[in-house]
Amino acid sequence: MHKVLFVLSLMVTQTVWGMDLPDADSPAARLFAERCSACHALPHPKRLDWPHWQHMLRVMKQRMEARGMAMPQEEWRVIAAYLRNHAR
Repeated sequence: MHKVLFVLSLMVTQTVWGMDLPDADSPAARLFAERCSACHALPHPKRLDWPHWQHMLRVMKQRMEARGMAMPQEEWRVIAAYLRNHAR
């Protein structure tokens, strides 16, 4: 099941809502796509500005931890940096 989700996330990495994902081939973009599309549709980084992404990252972290799906801190840092660099 995990491999299926990973393959699907790689497919989603290339296009999100008809828009190309910034730096789609980068490790950060792939991690963002893999982790952030596991439970919901992958949002485009330009969807929000950085302050709103900071809020959403806190919310998602709480939700994931409550469901026993905690992510390593380094992955959070990589995703946060990716979103900060590509936010609206």
